[in-house]
Amino acid sequence: MDRVTKSFLNDFSKKFELEAITDNTLRFEHFVNYAIVEPKIEYIFDIEDINIGGNGTIGIDGFALLLNKQLITTVDELTDFLDQYKKCSAEIIFIQSKTSTKFDSKDIGNFGFAVQDFISETQKLKWSDYGLEKIKLFNSFVDRISELKEKPICSLYYVTLGLNENDQNVLAKRQDILENIKSENLFSKVTFELDGAIEIQEKYKTIGQTIEKAFEFPNRVTLPIIDNVKESYIGVVDTTSIIELMTNSKGELLSHVFYDNVRDYQGDNKVNNEISNTIQSSYKDSFSILNNGITIVAENLQTTRDTFTITNYQIINGCQTSHVLFENKEYLDASVQVPIKLVISDEEDLTSRIIRSTNRQTEVKEQDLLAFSNFQKRLEDYYRTFTGDDRLFYERRSKQYNNGSVERKRIIDKTTQIKAMASMFYDKPNMATRFFGALFQEFGNKLFLDNHNMFPYYVASFATYRVESLFRLKKIDKKYKKIKYHILTMLRHEINPISCSPFESKKSIFYCENIFDVIKDEDKSLKIIKNVIKRIDSLGYDLEDLQISKSKEFVTKCLHLYRSPDTHKNN
Repeated sequence: MDRVTKSFLNDFSKKFELEAITDNTLRFEHFVNYAIVEPKIEYIFDIEDINIGGNGTIGIDGFALLLNKQLITTVDELTDFLDQYKKCSAEIIFIQSKTSTKFDSKDIGNFGFAVQDFISETQKLKWSDYGLEKIKLFNSFVDRISELKEKPICSLYYVTLGLNENDQNVLAKRQDILENIKSENLFSKVTFELDGAIEIQEKYKTIGQTIEKAFEFPNRVTLPIIDNVKESYIGVVDTTSIIELMTNSKGELLSHVFYDNVRDYQGDNKVNNEISNTIQSSYKDSFSILNNGITIVAENLQTTRDTFTITNYQIINGCQTSHVLFENKEYLDASVQVPIKLVISDEEDLTSRIIRSTNRQTEVKEQDLLAFSNFQKRLEDYYRTFTGDDRLFYERRSKQYNNGSVERKRIIDKTTQIKAMASMFYDKPNMATRFFGALFQEFGNKLFLDNHNMFPYYVASFATYRVESLFRLKKIDKKYKKIKYHILTMLRHEINPISCSPFESKKSIFYCENIFDVIKDEDKSLKIIKNVIKRIDSLGYDLEDLQISKSKEFVTKCLHLYRSPDTHKNN
């Protein structure tokens, strides 16, 4: 392995606490999977949810199913998501990583054959249990493929530490694989990227980088002075400038400029079809008076005459317009102008108000606006009051800590938070397989309330962090990771089987102090978790059972080890 890649791999391993993994090949697989998939996903994710290498799996090291740029890992999550979000976009990703320094056509052929077998109705290869679980997820997805706005795209990546010299045999094998996968007629588009050391280094290096773009803005009006706003403008710009703002050097969409836009692209609907029809019509020059336009918030602005250079910007309203413009870019010319509001501000409260206001003009689920609630902001601030080894970071907004200044292992997002609370205080670890929207429907009227004390939230998250850390350090057998939220439930019962007082009561703080005193000590935590594991083993359940994590019966049996289930005060 070259020194540059090794340096990036070591940096990655430190951020994710993977130093305990002595298998450099496995660490490299995680590194590659992360570098490829992370830019495509809005929220933090467990890198082990992507890795399907080892244990008998042949030819594929990484698999990801993305719906509206969110990683879907279970059939329950898939069902919840598609029930709530109709006509969403989808991408299927397959990755194979090799530490060799060449592109071998035979290995590439094995990769292609494995992908073809994975997506087939019946499999010929012998897959690991985890591989079979992902195949089941894919098949469940295919059963509902008609509900998408269009067929999914399929992206293949073959990565080595060598240099892609466009060998004719390699290119011929690549083309053969593309044609075979396209013949399955499952995907609207299939791509196959061959990446060497330089390409994978660049992918990793760009994660979390500051984004800066310049565009021409001659037709503008400066708005009056507004509190907490450095500068603001309204006007029209050439639509090709908007395309430039939301694409990279390869012409691909920069999905992260839409992170603060709570409504993802809705695809083929009446409004978007009308926008598209206007762009393709003879009256496309009237686009600026027919469209509501786009709102952009940026942290900083530099101007040179009519050239505006914006830094760390977000398209917070106009996601639909932006995507339709991108899909119709071949029809755009200087006659097609789009209204634009440009706000320069680093005041998050202002940005939140703009987001809530502009996105309330169309139907948006309350769970999508959760990040901008007062409680969520206070919870983020509360996390910051802890220091040293006790400190965690609450990622209220997507990828807000993606600049590398915070250890990844210490970041808790809203999905992890609600799963931790459901497991630790409501004895429902089986709900952890559900998509966030379903969890919010179940617990949205019980959690994140303005009168709640925040210490229970922090304790639940820290317990999750502690359990995850012990898995990463290989102090807990990996076979128990599937039921990590059950361990969380039992951990609380092991320390204090009495139900927690309501979260608005000061008694809940005293209750959680006892738990926190234990879980912040790694040795004490490990001792108690080993007791939990002994209890789990005594039940005699098959932990390889793919349904174990969502089994209500299993939860009941676990709770009976401590006491008969009572009525929890927080239920």
